[in-house]
Amino acid sequence: MAENLHIDFHNNGLEFKGIGAVTSNGMSRLLYDYPENIREDILDLLFLPSFGASFHTLKVEIGSDANGTGGTEPSHMRSRSDFDISRGVGLKMARAAKDRNAAIILDAIRWGTPAWTTGSYNDKYLYYLNFLRGAKDKYNLDFDYLAPDENEGDYDIPWVVDILRPGLDRDGFSNVCLTGADSTEEWNIAAMVQGNPDLRNTLAAITRHYKQDSPQEAKDCGLPIFNTEDLAPFRNKFEYALMMAYKIIRSYVSGRMVQYVMHPVIESMYDSVPYSYKAILAADSPWSGHYTIEPGLWVTAHFTQFAKPGWRFIDCACTSSYGISSLCLKDPENSGLSIILLNLRETEEEICIDISGFDISVLKCWITNEEKQFIRISDLIRKGGKFSLAIPGKSIVTLTTTSGQRKGSDYLSIPPQSDFILPYSDDFSTYEKGAQPCYAVDQGGAFEIGESDGRKCLQQVITRDLKPVDWERRPTPPPFTLLGSELLTNCITTIRFRFEELSQSACKNYVMLGLRANWAPARWDFPQSYNLRLYEDGRWLLSNGFTALRAGCIDNFNPLSWHTVSVKSVYEKVYASIDRNNIAEVTDHALSSGNIVIGSSYSLVSFSDFSIEPVGKLPAACRRFNILDSRIKCSSGWSEAGSNPDNYFRTLLSAGRRGENITFSFSGTSLSVIGIQGEGLGKSAVYIDGKEYGSADQFSMSPRSRVSIFSVNDLSQEKHDVRIDVLGEKNADSQGTAVCINAIETDGELC
Repeated sequence: MAENLHIDFHNNGLEFKGIGAVTSNGMSRLLYDYPENIREDILDLLFLPSFGASFHTLKVEIGSDANGTGGTEPSHMRSRSDFDISRGVGLKMARAAKDRNAAIILDAIRWGTPAWTTGSYNDKYLYYLNFLRGAKDKYNLDFDYLAPDENEGDYDIPWVVDILRPGLDRDGFSNVCLTGADSTEEWNIAAMVQGNPDLRNTLAAITRHYKQDSPQEAKDCGLPIFNTEDLAPFRNKFEYALMMAYKIIRSYVSGRMVQYVMHPVIESMYDSVPYSYKAILAADSPWSGHYTIEPGLWVTAHFTQFAKPGWRFIDCACTSSYGISSLCLKDPENSGLSIILLNLRETEEEICIDISGFDISVLKCWITNEEKQFIRISDLIRKGGKFSLAIPGKSIVTLTTTSGQRKGSDYLSIPPQSDFILPYSDDFSTYEKGAQPCYAVDQGGAFEIGESDGRKCLQQVITRDLKPVDWERRPTPPPFTLLGSELLTNCITTIRFRFEELSQSACKNYVMLGLRANWAPARWDFPQSYNLRLYEDGRWLLSNGFTALRAGCIDNFNPLSWHTVSVKSVYEKVYASIDRNNIAEVTDHALSSGNIVIGSSYSLVSFSDFSIEPVGKLPAACRRFNILDSRIKCSSGWSEAGSNPDNYFRTLLSAGRRGENITFSFSGTSLSVIGIQGEGLGKSAVYIDGKEYGSADQFSMSPRSRVSIFSVNDLSQEKHDVRIDVLGEKNADSQGTAVCINAIETDGELC
């Protein structure tokens, strides 16, 4: 039976305030290392009207040097006397967005808090005022909205009403609208507004995160409701893109939210940072220029290319269900109409549309599903006073009277993916002072170009007295930055350094250099990597993350002189040297690939002459394949847990019954099977070309993700057939027999 949709042009709903995205937490960082022509193409795909995602609004992080999720955004004010609005990439992206769409709506919010602002409202106000002034003076940007307090944190009403609003009005920013409270926890802001007329008169909208419905008190508070942060779709399955569309529709139908903002705007950081693998466009390979347009971008275009802020919802034609959902909008002059139809069912569904109050005989039709994205198909012709169409299962369709839409990727040429080329070196002499070096994504502290001994160098500049107050949802880790491809395997990395100051406490300063950094957990921790830490008193540790594998001490160590440290990986062997003297060698197969990492304590440290070199003729990089790759075959007993960001690709396959297996073929000489370790896991056996090559026991009292549970590196250069058998056996201390795998790494290709 066909579903019916009645559209009455006289049935006005609320005013549409747009669909947008957030740039924050270092997630846009690598975009600005792309070749300029490629970066311009990517920015077109995000912001150019009627071209790609065509976002209506962009929300920018006000930097604090704290890690909000996947990285840091540098602060424009690290102290009361410090000011540099050019730090970071958020305002650069906002300027690029404004250049493409003069009508784009700009919003801003902070995650962490510069410690110097916590003492008085005057200091806090100066921090916000100088952000707005700097954005205007350097980038000619006027912000439309400002969130007055910490993202998803406390909301200080006296600050908002008595200090910030009067101050902005006085200092030339009366057009900046204030919002609140950007919470994920509750709807207290609605009650605050209803009970406080001064607050209500101060705010332009109330805001919520990751929620698509709202209580009646929010709907009745007299202010628009914005969903100012919700998930961009995970990239491992098409269905997540459709679920984002469902959230956009439901946000209005159930929550009466008139603005939807996804996080992040782009995934331009490494997969080794927390909360990765969610985006409508991924750009993490600036050395190659390659980027990936995800289906979610074209799902977004089904909304953004067919309606603009200022249009009106037609409430009688806005429906939401886990089946067929619809969103209908018209322009203010009643000359344009767009209908977004979402079918989450597996089966094709018939829709019958009756339009009254407007003479329309033809509707243009665009469709997206897993097989094809943003394709214009045959127009719908009105017959018998109605429009009818069949929507395929798992599809989104937009019907419109408007024109001018484009699939922007048809006009672009995307470079192919390529390896990070070794040898690579950087003496940091070619950058402007204050810049971030190429390919560096800071996770704690701030690594930027400074000067030492009269020459430019890389410096970690966040000292203990400049350390910001963390965002309340995650601690900022010790200072470290990730560089280079996350697929690096066999290589040697070297850097020169010197301490610019000595510790005045028992907590000694250190520097860190590491490789195979494959995971930076969302806690106060070093990255999961093989790293060498050298302290100012000469002590050193060669570790896997925080766990020391070797330790020692350098006699008569002078920390204020320049020194050289190196770390080398050759398959399961890891070597470390200080001042060209070998100090340690360990055997450990847990980490098979990852980024280079440079780190330090919260102290001023200078670095120079950084390099990454291959080791002889060994492969310097691997290929990593999702365990859901169609070339990998699984028996019927495997189940998937698909969204945990601790796992590569947010994917994990699990089986615990004896006889279950995974089979695949690859060409190459080395193989690593990537999975997890934990208390409830069991054993498996690995066969290559019919021969048992070894077994894996995934039991561990300390849970770990992205570890190599099996590896081999001495195979002949030819095609190999692999079978991984679940044994149904476990360690005596384990609570179960499950085998959990999420990726395969080789130096070749799957066949």
